[in-house]
Amino acid sequence: MAASGPLPVTQDLSTLRAKLQGLLRFLREALSISNAHTVDFYTESVWDQLVDLPPETVLEVLKRSTAEAEEARPLVEADGGSGITDFPKIFCETSQKLVSVEAFALAAKYYSVQNLGICTPFEQLLVALRGTETQKIGENVKPDEFMNLKKSHEVQAMSELISSIADYCGIKQDCLMVGLHTCGDLAPNTLRIFTSNSEIKGVCSVGCCYHLLSEEFEDPHKECTEEKWGFPMCHYLKEERWCCGRNARMSACLALERVAVGQGLRTESLFYRAVLQDIIKDCYGITRCDQHVGKIYSKSSSFLDYVRKSLKKLGLDESKLPEKIIMDYYEKYKPRMNELEAFNMLKVVLAPCIETLILLDRLCYLKEQEDIAWCALVKLFDPVKSPRCYAVIALRQQQ
Repeated sequence: MAASGPLPVTQDLSTLRAKLQGLLRFLREALSISNAHTVDFYTESVWDQLVDLPPETVLEVLKRSTAEAEEARPLVEADGGSGITDFPKIFCETSQKLVSVEAFALAAKYYSVQNLGICTPFEQLLVALRGTETQKIGENVKPDEFMNLKKSHEVQAMSELISSIADYCGIKQDCLMVGLHTCGDLAPNTLRIFTSNSEIKGVCSVGCCYHLLSEEFEDPHKECTEEKWGFPMCHYLKEERWCCGRNARMSACLALERVAVGQGLRTESLFYRAVLQDIIKDCYGITRCDQHVGKIYSKSSSFLDYVRKSLKKLGLDESKLPEKIIMDYYEKYKPRMNELEAFNMLKVVLAPCIETLILLDRLCYLKEQEDIAWCALVKLFDPVKSPRCYAVIALRQQQ
């Protein structure tokens, strides 16, 4: 066992709840953007409903914002002291439309995991766990020989952490729970298994696929058949009966850091799908289509080819639509493609806030347990290589 030191100090439950309250105030106004589905972008006039700004303005501000490397500043500093709850400056009080993209971007940055100060640095944790032990696990192992770059990066970091935790806790036979990109409800259930079994000395969980989480308050009219839900977990969000919605949870999986380094969104494929939806609505009388088109875009040589293949997959008679009608729809919406691009950038910028909410929920749940000695959020991976980069870690009180 290494000559370890005290573990890093983390924020207490009351402080975390206060941060949750502030985050919810922002998301109550902003969540409608994340919950809008890009498939319905033109059929539902999403831009006109939610944004009162030119798309060119939104794109210019957001691209500049995502490119900035400086740390986020509290809105009270940038807003002359008016405070982060002055939402009329972000959204119109009467229409609830977005009216200030600058304030929106600043608020989204403010409510990220890194800026809220709820994340324990990985290296600081390793130093506390290892103490005088400096050798890193895996120095003689080269997982990149049989894994891709992303997985190699994840396994090396996770292995180093788990080895250090096991050594710190003096674990020989008792177990730790480890989850690398536990999908949907598997992540919260991993935490529940840990808290319910005293034989498990610690847990390290990196979740993913937030859109597959079950939400307790998503459909209040639906008969409850589940005892344990993926979200929310903590008492505060249960008392608030908070619901994100599937589209917002899907948006939480967007990778802001990748967009910031030029690995942008697939705007054209999203545009094709949104225009296709308008064709389906007008020409086939179908206002809601629950079937998925899938990856037809990558197999299509043009918009016309995309529409033909998509209609066939959806079981619709594509022969009733002449080429001219299809291309008329394309020409109609092509000048408005920048609206879709700008809207998806809004969703990308907002994504870290929704992920922060989900992670805070899990951290608060652990803080509520009586026999947990220490728990924290740790940025375990490079978010460009692995966007779902945050680990929820907890250690049980040692007997």
